[in-house]
Amino acid sequence: MSNKQIRRAIKNYIMHYGKQDTRVVIDTFSKAFHTTKQRISGNISCMKCIDGSINIISNRPHSIMY
Repeated sequence: MSNKQIRRAIKNYIMHYGKQDTRVVIDTFSKAFHTTKQRISGNISCMKCIDGSINIISNRPHSIMY
């Protein structure tokens, strides 16, 4: 599974289900794609900082992404 496919799946998931807790999304996708949580977190960071395709509201310890 490439990072591009992971980012596409996350984007579609957020569009379909709306606002989500970042920790829940990281856990869900790491189990679904049998990969590390760090890789999923890196893809979410890329989507926020580079692509600008998602927004994250920082609210520790659980941030909300939409």
